[in-house]
Amino acid sequence: MRATLNELMEKLGVGYMLSPYETCPWAASDLMGGITFSGEVRMSPDGNEIECELQLLSDNPETGKPPVEHLFWMQIAPFTGDIWTVKNLRVRNEMWNNKVYNWEEKACNTFRACVTELNLGNVPDFEEILDREFLSKERFGDQRGGGAGKSPKIRPGQLLNMKTGF
Repeated sequence: MRATLNELMEKLGVGYMLSPYETCPWAASDLMGGITFSGEVRMSPDGNEIECELQLLSDNPETGKPPVEHLFWMQIAPFTGDIWTVKNLRVRNEMWNNKVYNWEEKACNTFRACVTELNLGNVPDFEEILDREFLSKERFGDQRGGGAGKSPKIRPGQLLNMKTGF
């Protein structure tokens, strides 16, 4: 996926153009559950890189779990001229580059869906959004390479008796 910086800002849910050193943050809390979900888009000091991040902060983490869980990190950089592209994607500390077809677009959609929930004051269900945007089956194939076979099944009766089908 390649787009201008303005188009990328729109895809990520940022309502304006970021400048170097600038950050656009979002957050929502569930006081009963003791969690805060935060997201941000930030531009590097020299203006040639954008990072998008989603984190889950827990007031009382379970034993052995850190209080801050990095759910999603995406790096965007200039491709050529004024066109930018997604360079890296990490989900739960696992690199997801080229893991699924059209991963750059799906990463932007996932981030935007979380930002939409945060704007509504809700803590996003990250797993549900991730499944919906990334892991759901495509029309002609899925992320594991499934899809239509190369050999169509043709019944001989269909070929020999073509006039009866009309």
